Amino acid sequence: MRLDVHTSLRTFFIVAGGLYVLLVLACAILPAASMERQYPITQEWVDPRVERGEQLYQSYGCIYCHTMQIRGDERLAKEGPDGTLVVPVLGADRRFGLDEPSRAEEYRNDDPPFLGTERIGPDLLAVGIRLPSAAWHYWHLYDPRAVSPDSNMPGLPWLFHTEDTQQPEDEKVAPLFDLDVPKGRLYATPDAQALVEYLLSRTRPESRR
Repeated sequence: MRLDVHTSLRTFFIVAGGLYVLLVLACAILPAASMERQYPITQEWVDPRVERGEQLYQSYGCIYCHTMQIRGDERLAKEGPDGTLVVPVLGADRRFGLDEPSRAEEYRNDDPPFLGTERIGPDLLAVGIRLPSAAWHYWHLYDPRAVSPDSNMPGLPWLFHTEDTQQPEDEKVAPLFDLDVPKGRLYATPDAQALVEYLLSRTRPESRR
């Protein structure tokens, strides 16, 4: 049977539609099925505050300035002792303190994964390991330049109360005397607590509690 796509509109759409289905199958469905078998989604209990913090992280636009992916340097990849390919961390990403690039299983329970496209601020893939102090994060959210003088991040002061406006559900923020903060007492609202809990939860899979 000869397919004449030049004169038959019906044949043209059949061929185009068939190619589209094959491409979707090859580029999306089969790879997704393979990833699901290799890295199945686990039904882990998640702290409601962490879930709330994830929502706030997205709604405040943190994803536009922070990535959550440590890149590998494919040029220096080599075969390991067990025959698997070992890819070292890209030189520019070594400052984030991780000794291997991101892996697919690190995102299996993230919906959606916040890979990011711009790195105006530092990568936050495992910020819970690199900066495990809740007090540091609170002061950084309230006044970024108080703990990081070169930061260009806008503060989120509406997530906090002072001694005059504190509420029963607020949490007192510990001082950071070595950084000369605070200039006064600060209280984290439930949303501030949730956002910090989410940041502290960002660890690598083998480190997650």
